[in-house]
Amino acid sequence: MHAPSARHSRDQNAPLRQYLTHCALIVLVGLVILGVWTASRLQQMVETEVGHRAATVLESMLNRHAEELAVDRLDPQLLQLMDSYYHDIAASLGVVEMKIWNADGTVLYASRPGLTGRVLPVSPELETALAGEISVSVGHAFHPAPGQAVAATGPRLFEIYVPIRIQSMNRIVAVAEYYQNAAVATDALSRARWQTWAILAIVGAMFLSVLGLVLHHGDALISRQHRDLGARMAELSGRLDHSMETQSRIQQEARRQQEDQKAQMRQINADIHDGIGQLLTVALLRMKPAPLSGAPQEDSVQSVRQILEEAMSEVQALLSGTSQRPLPEMPLARAVTTIIDDHRRRTSTDVTVIMEGGLAEPQLPVKIAICRLVQEGLHNAFKHAGGRDQQVRLHLEGDRMVVTVSNRACHRRDAVHDAARRPMGLRNLRHRIESLGGTFQILDQPDQQIEIRASFPHIKEEVRHG
Repeated sequence: MHAPSARHSRDQNAPLRQYLTHCALIVLVGLVILGVWTASRLQQMVETEVGHRAATVLESMLNRHAEELAVDRLDPQLLQLMDSYYHDIAASLGVVEMKIWNADGTVLYASRPGLTGRVLPVSPELETALAGEISVSVGHAFHPAPGQAVAATGPRLFEIYVPIRIQSMNRIVAVAEYYQNAAVATDALSRARWQTWAILAIVGAMFLSVLGLVLHHGDALISRQHRDLGARMAELSGRLDHSMETQSRIQQEARRQQEDQKAQMRQINADIHDGIGQLLTVALLRMKPAPLSGAPQEDSVQSVRQILEEAMSEVQALLSGTSQRPLPEMPLARAVTTIIDDHRRRTSTDVTVIMEGGLAEPQLPVKIAICRLVQEGLHNAFKHAGGRDQQVRLHLEGDRMVVTVSNRACHRRDAVHDAARRPMGLRNLRHRIESLGGTFQILDQPDQQIEIRASFPHIKEEVRHG
């Protein structure tokens, strides 16, 4: 019982773990880049600061002898003075070697024996100092003299070049080169690096912790909203099912009412046939045709007979239209064709029929509504427009069956669109169609055409067993 729940929990937490992993990688890469850059900048700043401080001390000592250094060879007294300066700064600043160069690359003074008075190649650092800038670099070896090996030293050394100038003339006459032990600065720099990395690690851990809390809270919020949405969807689905059941009951009730109306119409047909029809038939049989003459009585009898014949024709037409042909039992195409043929025969008018092939048989209430629409539309076309350009069309538009009855209008167009003046047959027809889930419209078309249009969901008739 607990295994699926645990697996589902792991599946839900998988995106959170993935996000945390990606964020952790991004943070770690960023912290490493920041740490390397900070350490590099810190080393550069420390080395430059230490070198410049020592250079300032040396520059203040040697600038007072700038004019004496503007020569190719120093006198012995000045050399002894340079030795004393070297020993002083060696003890206080940790200087391990010092040289003084002139602009031609001649070593005027060297703490290392054997270099004084020699001409050595001008290095890039010496050129920088001759241009008036202090040059500071860090290394493990001295610049060797020609023919000599590199003199390696154990600890790291600051290699510093200080320009010596005559202040009054602002002219550089010599350059002091010296090497200072960088062990103290290196130890301080190492401690600063470790402290920097420790601070970055703490900041990264705090950032990841906060990010993890935020992502966890967001994941919990999304999960809660997902559950709420699922509950709402279930509620909406239940309401939709209830609505569909209600609609189904309404349609079943409409079908039942139509069946009841059909039974009532059959009873009315029987009553008309057995009552009025029989009485009129008997009246016609009992009356004999009167001879043609000009007597007033004969004219009256002939007029009555004519009226009775017309009344009998109306009754027969009524009976013929409602009971002699059981239209609902016919296929849809045949039922519509029968209604159109009867209209042609009675009115002696022409009707154009456009019926799309392959129309499926609709449900019985829909079929009855289509037949009533065609019958009422053609009746109105003949009654109000004399049956001009009558047309009946059945076709599909998407998933809906569309029925249209149109004709050319000659007058009373306003009565068709005025709900208060609209014939009762159209009002009853609209109610019948809309109760079946269809739509009913009366449209004005170009060329004075009036069109009655209805559409129904194209649902095949249910197969009944029994």
